[in-house]
Amino acid sequence: MQLRTKFQSIWRNRNVHGSNDHRRAAAFLAAVMAASCLGGCGSAGDDAAAQNGEAQSAPLETQEQNGADSGAMGRYVEEVTELTDLIYGYDNRLQRLTDGSLVITEEGSGIFISRDNGATWTADARDWYTQMMDDQIYIMDMCVGADNTVAVIYDGTNTDSAERSSDDGAEDTADDAENAGGSAAKSEDSGAAEETASEAAERADSSAADSTDGSDTGAAEDAESAGEEMTEPELHPELMIVKPDGTQIQASLPTTEEDSYLYNSYITEDGRIFVTTMGSGNIYEVSEDGTGELYLTMESDFRPELVSFLDQLMILDGYGCKGPLIYDMEQEEYIEDEVLEKFVEENYPDRFDREMGSCGMYFFPGEDGVLYLAGAKGLYRHVIGGSAMEQVIDGKLCTFNNPAYGIYGMLTMENNEFMTLFTNGKLVRFVYDPDIPTVPNEKLTVYSLKENDTIRQAITLYQTANPEVFVEYEIGMGEGGAITRDDALKSLNTKIMAGEGPDVLILDGMPLDSYMEKNLLLDLKPLIGSLEGEDEIFGNIADVMTAGDKICAIPCEIQLPVIVADGKYTAGANSLADFADAVEKLRAEHPEEDLLGICSAKGIMRMFAMTSMPSWTTQNGEIDQEAIAEFLTQMKRIYDAQMDGIPQDRVDIYDEENDYYLETTGTSKEDSESFRRFADVMSYIGKFQCMNSGAIGDAYSYATVISTGRVRDYETTDWIPMPGQSSNVFCAKTLLGVSAASQNTERAQDFIRVCLGKENQGNLFNGFAVNKAAFEKSFEVEGVDEDGVYGMICVSYDDGKYLEMDVYWPTEAEIDELREDIETAKTAYIEDNRLEEVVYEEGANYLYGRYSLEEAVEEIEKKVSLYMAE
Repeated sequence: MQLRTKFQSIWRNRNVHGSNDHRRAAAFLAAVMAASCLGGCGSAGDDAAAQNGEAQSAPLETQEQNGADSGAMGRYVEEVTELTDLIYGYDNRLQRLTDGSLVITEEGSGIFISRDNGATWTADARDWYTQMMDDQIYIMDMCVGADNTVAVIYDGTNTDSAERSSDDGAEDTADDAENAGGSAAKSEDSGAAEETASEAAERADSSAADSTDGSDTGAAEDAESAGEEMTEPELHPELMIVKPDGTQIQASLPTTEEDSYLYNSYITEDGRIFVTTMGSGNIYEVSEDGTGELYLTMESDFRPELVSFLDQLMILDGYGCKGPLIYDMEQEEYIEDEVLEKFVEENYPDRFDREMGSCGMYFFPGEDGVLYLAGAKGLYRHVIGGSAMEQVIDGKLCTFNNPAYGIYGMLTMENNEFMTLFTNGKLVRFVYDPDIPTVPNEKLTVYSLKENDTIRQAITLYQTANPEVFVEYEIGMGEGGAITRDDALKSLNTKIMAGEGPDVLILDGMPLDSYMEKNLLLDLKPLIGSLEGEDEIFGNIADVMTAGDKICAIPCEIQLPVIVADGKYTAGANSLADFADAVEKLRAEHPEEDLLGICSAKGIMRMFAMTSMPSWTTQNGEIDQEAIAEFLTQMKRIYDAQMDGIPQDRVDIYDEENDYYLETTGTSKEDSESFRRFADVMSYIGKFQCMNSGAIGDAYSYATVISTGRVRDYETTDWIPMPGQSSNVFCAKTLLGVSAASQNTERAQDFIRVCLGKENQGNLFNGFAVNKAAFEKSFEVEGVDEDGVYGMICVSYDDGKYLEMDVYWPTEAEIDELREDIETAKTAYIEDNRLEEVVYEEGANYLYGRYSLEEAVEEIEKKVSLYMAE
């Protein structure tokens, strides 16, 4: 399940960025993800010990000890170049040529070059690339060497009309290559013609349009019949070497079945070419004549994801290793570096758990035996075999800490500067400024119980716009469960009462009602009222969390709970009792099937609590026993219908997934945040379950909801707001509040403004934007074909079943329908862990027949009264 969710997200992005063959790309990515090992989960740990270096900022621990009074000056600042008008910002590489030119590659768009240290960029048009695009050949990887040699891995399935090599290998002439449709028009220094950015963008748009013209045949055309078993398309990745003069050399590698696919290519400073594979840790070296041989065999559970070269050292990192491996290519042996391995293991355990192509931690060569490592913690300098990790740039003060951006490439530049290519076409030059404080003079403290990526992004945006302010982000619980929620809240409340609490509170998981009653939160009504134009938010969302005439909190993002099923069951299901009727009818007509995909009492209660929990307490904050009794009554009906006749293998799968989540994350699946997110539409289309439930929170998840009714034999599918005891419900996420005791309320409100601003709201992690302009912008995409198809979801199963479903982008009418649901939402579901856990625990006793309804409600009332009295 985790694999499918991750893959669906990846395919969405691949489609947006104009791959030259959508359906073939989808098939390849499905195979890729089926073979991939998912990165593990764990604590990020503290920064390793660091030392100051010349023209470097001090490590944060030292900065905090010195404080502003230390007078320490100098730190790196960012100079940003947006390349979104030139590239899509997906699966890029950043490399440097011998003449000093900088090169960016993007498989679906081409090669781009800068001859002025990254200030301006132009498309480097090459005939072989244009021909491959014309032939709709899927390029999987491109690497440019220092001498302008290009290694290209591409799908060889569709090459009958575009043979690209002769039997003579390295003896191919430039004329032969041109006859094969591949030589480049020569320019003065690189053997390639250049085109303007606008011309490149026009060509990329044309390629994207060509890829969705419906010309594909075979199994892909049956995507609308996704419920049927299909054979997964096979790909045949091949490697071509293109020399600087345009000569094309078809490589021949002695790969084995265990290698599965050619994966990535790498070129050393002196021109040696290496290739990694998908299915194994094997690394091949390619000679100038195109012949290859096995160079290095890794452990069976290791697959390189990133390879870099530092003098004679090959440095490898990927799934299956705690930290980078260092291989001495001259001595043909590995070098131990415990300092480096420990630093990476503690700080970047999940460095490859990202969308394809980007890195959570990137390493690259520096001067004389120096290796640089970049990631959320910042930029560090390490001498191979040395005893220290020297912090050069503090990640908390720059884009490195923004979870919206992965790293595609990074280079050292002149004057101790650095160039970084992030995802989404963002190019950043880090320049050292000796005239600004090492630590900003002012401080703003933001607190949340658990780490929140939307807030981390907002902190980066605020920090960049306000370099004189240091934003300290405190996380009460952290990962690993070392600190409980209750302990974290007690510590926080003690600080607040002592006047030492944080300025900004992210109130998810906190006792919001109690804070409001005790006047611990600043009134945000004046701030909300000042948000106009592109800063305007949905007013009804802001009006929900009030105390008297004060707005005490505002969600940064929201989700909408929905049900997707055959319309004959959901029509007229407006209440929880109506929905229980529908589930019982569904069971009567499907006596031996999985109805809901949820196989436990707690899971079913937790799913439908989203639209019922707001009704469990009275206006005075007391438990409404009648509402609790009604909830449990309907939950038992739904649970009994679900479990009556369900195949045992579906129950076993559910239990196994719960155990897997618990083992890898410390939380069971049904207790996780992702459990209530609507994602697994393919289980419905694949007839593994009869309906889907969950909360949608972005444009793509909404697109998958409305697309189910376009699948053949599923035309009667409909979606409705999830029925419950409350109506017009939205799930409030990332709740923003300002401490009334803060001495820095003006800065705190400025930070709230950034959180609600269009830039931060344009790339949320947990829900729809509450900013109106950002909400509208989220539905503006490229790559939608004339039939309305935006992308495709592909899933491979262990039993060989392979499913496809076209994803249709919402029409204006469908967007209007969603917007209306948001604008009429009036009830906020804010998770109350303590209340809900009591209901789930005692409610399960009733659903399993251990308690009567009266006994369960009585136990719930007793336990809730105890914690409310605390």
